[in-house]
Amino acid sequence: HMVLNPELWPKAQDRTDISHGLGDFIYLALGQFLPNDGAPMHPHYDVDIVSVVFSGSVGHKGTLGDGTAIHAPEVQVQRAGTGMQHAEFNLHDTPADIAQIWFKPPEKGLEPAYKNFKISDSGLTTVLGGTDGSFISNMVCKVGYLPVGEEITVNQPFVVLITQGKGNANGVPVTKGDLIEGESLQFIAGHDLGLALIHARN
Repeated sequence: HMVLNPELWPKAQDRTDISHGLGDFIYLALGQFLPNDGAPMHPHYDVDIVSVVFSGSVGHKGTLGDGTAIHAPEVQVQRAGTGMQHAEFNLHDTPADIAQIWFKPPEKGLEPAYKNFKISDSGLTTVLGGTDGSFISNMVCKVGYLPVGEEITVNQPFVVLITQGKGNANGVPVTKGDLIEGESLQFIAGHDLGLALIHARN
């Protein structure tokens, strides 16, 4: 786990090796499904789950989007709301690399819903909290890839996960697997850069 909100996971309060999240952004973990591996059917309530598939393909069964598949680079967003169940599993004989990012919904008791997003190989796609078909949220989550030299400026508290490649965040070199957080961000993309950017919705 890279992000655990102490309100929901009290034991995380004293951990200095992880982030405690930002606003309604409460959880982030990287994972890998080996061939014939996955997560069995399990329930969720009142949480928005963003699943980013970096490599491979992940199959999905459940009360939302049953029978769909997420092929890298795609993002699945599930709004658990009043309750849903799902299972995830690797569709191929090569490992599937994923990240799961959880957010508190803007209110409890929402109707369960499901969306898939194809991620552009040049630019960031808003998968939560946008104005173009993503679920309404108090947070914004963008996922994608940037060409070398592309710059991002964020003038508010943020969290960034580097999903592949390299870049420079506020003057510090960063690489795949790094989690960066702070009060503002000046970011320059390096070679083969992929990232997830999270901040509050203005």
